[in-house]
Amino acid sequence: MKKTLVLSLALACACGSSSSSHNQNPNCQPGTATTLNASCDPGFTKTAPNRPGTIEVTFSGEKLGETGLPFTGNPSDTNFVDGWSMTFDEILVVLGNFRLAPGATQSPDQRVVGNPVATMAGPYVVDMHKPSTFGIGADGIEPAGSIFKWDTDDAGNAFDNNTRYSFSYDVLRAKYPATQVNLTADQFADYSLMVQNGWTKLYRGTATFTGSGTPYPDPAVQAKFAALPTTIHFMFGWNDAGSHINCNNPDYGTGQASRGIQPDSNGAKVAQVTMHVDHVFWDILKEHTDVKLRFDPIAAWAPQNTTALNPFDLRTLATKPLQTTFSDGTTPLPDRGPQQTTLGGGYTCGGTRPCAQVTPNLNGVPASNIPGLADFMAFSAQSQMHMGADGLCYDVGQNAADPFFVPGI
Repeated sequence: MKKTLVLSLALACACGSSSSSHNQNPNCQPGTATTLNASCDPGFTKTAPNRPGTIEVTFSGEKLGETGLPFTGNPSDTNFVDGWSMTFDEILVVLGNFRLAPGATQSPDQRVVGNPVATMAGPYVVDMHKPSTFGIGADGIEPAGSIFKWDTDDAGNAFDNNTRYSFSYDVLRAKYPATQVNLTADQFADYSLMVQNGWTKLYRGTATFTGSGTPYPDPAVQAKFAALPTTIHFMFGWNDAGSHINCNNPDYGTGQASRGIQPDSNGAKVAQVTMHVDHVFWDILKEHTDVKLRFDPIAAWAPQNTTALNPFDLRTLATKPLQTTFSDGTTPLPDRGPQQTTLGGGYTCGGTRPCAQVTPNLNGVPASNIPGLADFMAFSAQSQMHMGADGLCYDVGQNAADPFFVPGI
């Protein structure tokens, strides 16, 4: 019921219907009621056809999505402060309800836009780990993938080159029929698993403890750390369905004036859906600056000898309390970041990050919405969707006025 309310709010904020099945790409039709389509040709690359007035929609998991999260020990890099490295096998996400509407910059309230003039219902399932069909993406480093393009609005009219259109989209629960964009046949079973469980996203990968430095000062606690598995194959799936409205576009600067996308008579313009894969492991909700990545609270519950075929499942954490402990359920899990980060000045716990026990920070979100660690991760994941490299959208369900949503595990 909560999810239905959130989706209703999202559609209301978008100020228009998004149920259109309008699809301008005959090469990427959806699959059947039980299977995905075999292939997809979105019909454009970075250089062709590059038609003036066209809006091209792409996707990227950027560098972290492609190459993973290696532990470097340098605080200027994106690190797990507790010494873990991570690689990904796949990062599946279901996207849809794309819409363009005039009035992107008209109101200080980011939710306020005009009625949509161009829509694309989807759903599209993409693998953010391996986009490749478009060329280098908005971050200027890693590849992006093509999804679809709008040559005209839904009425067949050319876009106005003098209008800034808001760009909004939804993350959707997996269902059939759906259009897979860049999956291989061996990934179709994972999409079926997503449908079965009502998930929006699925991570598969491997976490390996590669930290170095001094042991934890308490020998008894260090023995518990030493008993954790050092390699963990994982599968994390969850439902954080919701809308991402009127996204900021770094191509136009920052703030209210940067929202949306404006067609150009010189060539196509690109609206990139970007996923910041690290959000799932952040230790504070609703925050984009003062965050740290952690894996120890997850590793504490992981069994030994996981494999790619028998991975650690996020659903195991659905019954684990937010208050972090070792797997005995009583011994507090302390912050060993200071022992692991040895380069570039290191990491120091204390203050809002007590050294004696890792404490995920709800940052004002009601505790009843976040009953456990898995829910904390899924709530944080809802804010990982952006436009361009790091353009923030209005994420429905991340704000108390929406109200806050309850993730589905």
